[in-house]
Amino acid sequence: MIHLFPVTQKAFRAPLSAFFYACFLLLATLLPAHADCVLGEADEIVALKKVVDGDTLRLKDGRRVRLIGVNAPELAHGGRRAQPLAREAKEFTERFLSGGDLELVYDRDRRDNHGRVLAHVYNHRGDSLESALLSAGLAFHIAVAPNLSLAECLSSREQEAQDAHRGVWTPGVWPVLQAADIRPGDGGFVLLTGTVKEVEKNQFVWLELDGPVAVRLQPERDYGHVSGRNWQGRKIEVKGWLVDRGAKYSSQNKNHKRWFVASDSEFTIEISRK
Repeated sequence: MIHLFPVTQKAFRAPLSAFFYACFLLLATLLPAHADCVLGEADEIVALKKVVDGDTLRLKDGRRVRLIGVNAPELAHGGRRAQPLAREAKEFTERFLSGGDLELVYDRDRRDNHGRVLAHVYNHRGDSLESALLSAGLAFHIAVAPNLSLAECLSSREQEAQDAHRGVWTPGVWPVLQAADIRPGDGGFVLLTGTVKEVEKNQFVWLELDGPVAVRLQPERDYGHVSGRNWQGRKIEVKGWLVDRGAKYSSQNKNHKRWFVASDSEFTIEISRK
């Protein structure tokens, strides 16, 4: 379940105070190791060259590895400022992986569309990096098909952080966007809330929200609802990448929403019961 807080789109906080930052790192260090969320024996034992950010690694053989099942806050790049807790997520990953080689375990897809290796990553003690990041509140659980083998376990680790208000789940730390407030220039990973106004079906199920945004669902997933539920009027909370199809698309497809968020599984969306 995604517990969203009434924070506006422009509410990214200033850098954390030194005191809060030190306390946060101490808390993360004291969290228990996570040998859970294990898919199987290691497919590869590899050496780490550097941590690029909380969820991306560079190996000594030159390959880039993107963790499956998590999205950590982005560091500053391309003129965009750092997202809340991006530095903390990177430093947490550096400490968690120090002291030895890494274990990579593959799921169904082994590469993303950027050519990065997709893998579940464990440190030399066999502890899950994804599980640890989620439990510390330093990443969001994402469930992107077809790599859903550990989605239920990772979702439960995120829920622990939400319940304890850790990291990105601390009230006021991460902005929550309203579907009705989306404007040109908005995009990237978001927490989004809105109300379903219409439903369209083709190869996907499209929940059209109050605003210029639709949520794309996979028709074969049940999203925790019984078949045939009436979606209209229901409040949703979704996390994922907000895709802007552009002004040209919008002008040529006036019955379609300009922006959409794809939800591949029930682990990334909550739909109200009334």
